[in-house]
Amino acid sequence: KKKEYVKCLENRVAVLENQNKTLIEELKALKDLYCHKAE
Repeated sequence: KKKEYVKCLENRVAVLENQNKTLIEELKALKDLYCHKAE
């Protein structure tokens, strides 16, 4: 039972890390856009 729980947690962590990476990339793109507009 515990092993399944750990596996589930590892899956969730992997998904969250992926989403995090995506969000960071989007944030960078938005910052670039904003910086270019401000100039």
